[in-house]
Amino acid sequence: MEPSLHRNTAVTLHVRLADADAIPFPTRTLERGAALYTTGEPLRSLYTVQSGCFKSVATFPANDLDSAPHTQVTGFHLPDETLGLDGICTGRHESDAIALENSVVRIMPVGILEPLCREYAAMQHELLAIMSAEIVRASRLALMLGTMPARERVAAFLLDLSERLDAPAPPADLLLPMTRGDIGSYLGLELETVSRMLSKLQREGVIGLNGRQLHIVDRMKLERL
Repeated sequence: MEPSLHRNTAVTLHVRLADADAIPFPTRTLERGAALYTTGEPLRSLYTVQSGCFKSVATFPANDLDSAPHTQVTGFHLPDETLGLDGICTGRHESDAIALENSVVRIMPVGILEPLCREYAAMQHELLAIMSAEIVRASRLALMLGTMPARERVAAFLLDLSERLDAPAPPADLLLPMTRGDIGSYLGLELETVSRMLSKLQREGVIGLNGRQLHIVDRMKLERL
């Protein structure tokens, strides 16, 4: 992975619906583990994360009747990022959005957003940019799962998370809101593999790790993996 390519493209994906800031949309507070919406629920609103973090979880049917459906984490949503875009195509959400910690979202009803986007070209452009960023992230995830070894997947995940938390000046200290199991589900790895790769990166002096608190010691080396 080219470090410069990763850094430059990641920053462009940090898109927020800034033109909605002046509009007094209502907010909602969710406790850790609560669902903002669930699979199959009609699309009523888009949501901007004000604080906290969410994961999107998709459920896929089993290959046979005797097996349980398969669930997979398909995304993490950080402050200033938008949730609910999965429902635009069919009018129904394709995943569950679960709060990973006590969180607050701003509720933007679709019925209000549509006329606003028609009236304000800048808002329409921002919404299109947000949807485009989601498409690019999904493409990157598919590329990562198809081509990268485990250690590179974990390194790319940490860099992406860091850059999204505070682009364009990524922080060195991160508090991981998600579990190792959630990271593994997202990256297509077993929980034990994620833990082993994090420990390996720590032994190599690339990161420091204390529970959920992570410190990026050598960002250049992490980018070169």
